[in-house]
Amino acid sequence: MRTRRGGATATGVVSLALLIPTAIVAPFAGPLIDRFGASRVLLGAYAAQAVAMGATAVSLLSGAPPVVSYALGALTAMALVVTHPAHAVVSPGIARTTEQLVALNAVTGWILSIGLVLAPACAGLILAVSTPGAVYAAGAACVLVAALLVVPLRDLVPPLAHDDESPVAGAFSRLDEGARALAKSSAPREVVIVLSATYLMVGAFDVLVVVLAVGSLGIGDSGAGYLTAAHGAGAVLGAVSSLALVGCARIVPVMLGAAVVGAAAFIVLGFAITVGVAFAVAAVTGVSRSLLEVSGQTLLQRVTTTEILARVFSFKEGLAMAAWGVGSVSVPIVIGIAGLKGALIYTGAIVPVLVLLRLRPLLAVDAAAVVPAVTIALLRAVGIFRVLPVPALEGIAHGATEVSVPAGETIIRQGDAGDRYFAIADGTVEVLHDGTRLNTLERGEGFGEIALLHDVPRTATVRAVTDGRLIAIERDAFLIALTGHAPTRARAEQVAEERRSASPQAHVDR
Repeated sequence: MRTRRGGATATGVVSLALLIPTAIVAPFAGPLIDRFGASRVLLGAYAAQAVAMGATAVSLLSGAPPVVSYALGALTAMALVVTHPAHAVVSPGIARTTEQLVALNAVTGWILSIGLVLAPACAGLILAVSTPGAVYAAGAACVLVAALLVVPLRDLVPPLAHDDESPVAGAFSRLDEGARALAKSSAPREVVIVLSATYLMVGAFDVLVVVLAVGSLGIGDSGAGYLTAAHGAGAVLGAVSSLALVGCARIVPVMLGAAVVGAAAFIVLGFAITVGVAFAVAAVTGVSRSLLEVSGQTLLQRVTTTEILARVFSFKEGLAMAAWGVGSVSVPIVIGIAGLKGALIYTGAIVPVLVLLRLRPLLAVDAAAVVPAVTIALLRAVGIFRVLPVPALEGIAHGATEVSVPAGETIIRQGDAGDRYFAIADGTVEVLHDGTRLNTLERGEGFGEIALLHDVPRTATVRAVTDGRLIAIERDAFLIALTGHAPTRARAEQVAEERRSASPQAHVDR
């Protein structure tokens, strides 16, 4: 038992040492995303991962001192925690509807879960014929492909408007503002607390897998790998199950149910430590973990204002990494005090106990004001709104309406009075002046500003080429937003003037 505890302690300490740097770095991803835009930060983080993993491969293959490889591995992990919040902020810009955003979160969880199963298997195959350096080289190639895949998205989600203060001072200032905002925003705070507790459980599970396989179950190191694979398979099933969240108005009950099921599984294992039960529990807790992560991310996107969204996800990532490390290092302590059975019950009780302590504010999360994240992301991509402060943009989004248009329908007619501005959420429209097609517009573009800005009749006809969806902004809301922010007004006037004076598109109301 002494050896077993020593192994658990070593595993926990190593996990904590690797996770501390990532926990410290993660919150700074928020200010980075705000300043440079989530799309570009996502691309940069993938590129940084590829470089760090490639350098790690070179160090391993060339026989460099182990400390060099460990340091490069830590850099890889630091880049990884930047990609997660960046991806969460980019997702609303990719989705066409709120339902698609939920489905995108579920599919992302599914892909990540499959990776938890396939990546160790592929690493094992490579190690059977080569060295750890080759594993890192293969990982670098995969991340490089990921970077290339997101290149077309590099301008999808622009940066938030920021002042002229220095990048370093601005980063610390935004970090402080984000921490204060998260502490005061009850709905995001409660979700982050639950997700952090989930990773505390995950960290404990990682160590328990080793202790169970090498000790009580006697299935050796390979058995630990099989238990981890069973957990990953459960996570895949949980991610697929989370597709049921699409269109679901209340997500908190799903989180609570997933927490209870995962807890019950650990407690059952505590009273029946057998190989069969251990594999079943590994799978069930994988389902629980996946549902908690997908539902938690979806809730955060629903209830967090765009102005602090990146920073909230970055703090969540940092707290999750810290909790993971604490969970890893706490298991040996609990084993020393209460034995393996006590450690299993402790692991299962982490999330439910916290949920019970925070039950009332958690149940209120579903009733919190829903942030129209997809609409806001779309409007931020429209040229004239790119420098509009987020609070004003959110005000526009809350008052906007979605309009479905079938192919062939005339949306605005030349000569009519202007009463709305339209942003294209999906589909293609054509712009016609005196019956002649002048242009086509697609998602992320808008039309209708000239009539509103200059109080003149519509100067062109716009007709749907395909079935589509538009975000309609009423005249008063549009003008109030532009009047209240001089740079946005100037940008809109510049765009309108360019369109009116351009040839052959003179007087085109787009």
